[in-house]
Amino acid sequence: MTQAIGKLFGTPSQATAAADRLRATGYRHVFVFLGDPSGADEGEAAIDPGVVKAMMDAHVYKPHAQIYAAHIAKGASLVLVYAYWGTAQKAITLLKSFGPLPDAIPKPPTPSRFIYNERTPFSSTFELPLLTEKVMHPAETISGIPSLTRRPRLVTSRLFPILSGSASPLSGLLKLPVLTRSKTPLSSLFRLPLLKRR
Repeated sequence: MTQAIGKLFGTPSQATAAADRLRATGYRHVFVFLGDPSGADEGEAAIDPGVVKAMMDAHVYKPHAQIYAAHIAKGASLVLVYAYWGTAQKAITLLKSFGPLPDAIPKPPTPSRFIYNERTPFSSTFELPLLTEKVMHPAETISGIPSLTRRPRLVTSRLFPILSGSASPLSGLLKLPVLTRSKTPLSSLFRLPLLKRR
């Protein structure tokens, strides 16, 4: 796995010296695109399509190649190196030692951090988006499997009466008379005074 590193220089001699140092250090994939500082003016310079194509052949994204080509048209020179994993910082330090121009490619914006929410501690701690929020059937939404029913008490209403729907569900289910309608059945059965009336 490699990382592309591109630096612009004000003069061709700087770019050539930086590229030679990279090659001497062991970097094999080094590309140099030289501009002509003497022919550069302060106005808008025409971008050379051949330079853009050459950069794209070196695996530079077209939007980045167009940005680099605009700077080359104004007299800057580009050194592009592909560094293997673990050697990128060394290549950047080496290129910076030759006094490059400011980076031409804008850095991607840093994503904003999630705000900690006490109601979602796990997602907030690890800065993960919520899988579902304000959804009536979260398991259905996450798994993609439809719920067995969206109506409550489907099984109980079809097969037998709801156990908790009445004050005496067992007696009602078995069609037996209620043993007692007293509000204090245990005390009434054993004829014991109530410990507490409220």
